[in-house]
Amino acid sequence: METTSFKISEIKPIARRALMIADSHYFAWNARRQELFRAGMDESRRKKIRRALLAAIVDVNCTLEEVDLEWSEIAQPEVNFLNWAVLLTEGIGDDYIFLNETFAEGKTLLDFETLYDFDYDDYLFQEQARRQSFPDYAGIEYFAFKHPFWGRLLIDENFFYATFTSVATLLIDDIEEVGREYIDQLIPHHLVEGKHHGEQEKGGMRWDMREDANGMEAQLGELQMRWGDFLQERWLQMSRFFAQQKPTVYILDDSLDDDPHRFFIFNNETTLKKIRWRHFLSDCQLYNADYVEIEKQLGQEVSEARQFLDDNYRDIIKNFDPKIVKFQQKKKIILAESFFDDWF
Repeated sequence: METTSFKISEIKPIARRALMIADSHYFAWNARRQELFRAGMDESRRKKIRRALLAAIVDVNCTLEEVDLEWSEIAQPEVNFLNWAVLLTEGIGDDYIFLNETFAEGKTLLDFETLYDFDYDDYLFQEQARRQSFPDYAGIEYFAFKHPFWGRLLIDENFFYATFTSVATLLIDDIEEVGREYIDQLIPHHLVEGKHHGEQEKGGMRWDMREDANGMEAQLGELQMRWGDFLQERWLQMSRFFAQQKPTVYILDDSLDDDPHRFFIFNNETTLKKIRWRHFLSDCQLYNADYVEIEKQLGQEVSEARQFLDDNYRDIIKNFDPKIVKFQQKKKIILAESFFDDWF
């Protein structure tokens, strides 16, 4: 069977057979128990299901130990059909939603009724981790989706990848990308390997790259530091502004030929409290709005960000003393052996 011709009517029976391989009693259970099984299955059952999907969809036969490696080597569009089937075997709710997240032991997405429950729990976890790493860390206010999350779901029974984020975070991400390119115009630079780059360390590989700015490394570092502070402050200002607005959800189609993708963008905490994971799309539709006004704001934000960089670049060139070295805590970055697997 050609994978490019798969339809939901063909994916469903494949997923059904895989679920029965994982547990022959699956279809004797009620809907709630089936959902609990999909969300919380153990590693052994997960691999049995994925081995069955590999064999049925891409004609790859392997042992349980080889499942993850074989899966990682499948290219698009075939991997889309595998992930589509995974939704039917591991997703929850009306839309078979699935998050690309690692949950604490004994926890699943079903433990978080709303998007707020999940996002606030992650916020508390991140804050605790920062305080353990940096005893002087003062903490930050909670606002919706400071960091985006990624997942998958069915929309009108078709497979889509999804990004879940906030208006403030999406705007800052877009502004940061424009600013990064503009900084490179102001002070051209590129990464070069340090003497320790690539060395094997316990748990992974040493990351040792530095920026070569043709003698202007200190000026570049100062501009990047000011830019980072600007982005953080602007994110807080925008988050506080959107926190006062009525609940709103923006849904953007960002699909490419072999990459069906939707952005789900939420303006504040109140909105997250109204969107339930198990009824995700139907809840989002109640607050859906046109993104055009946000696009207009992005244009204004980008203009102001460029002006900030222009002003600070001129100030640095005129007044900054590159001989004054600011204290920075040294960091050793170790990349896990599987780090690059997650990007391809």
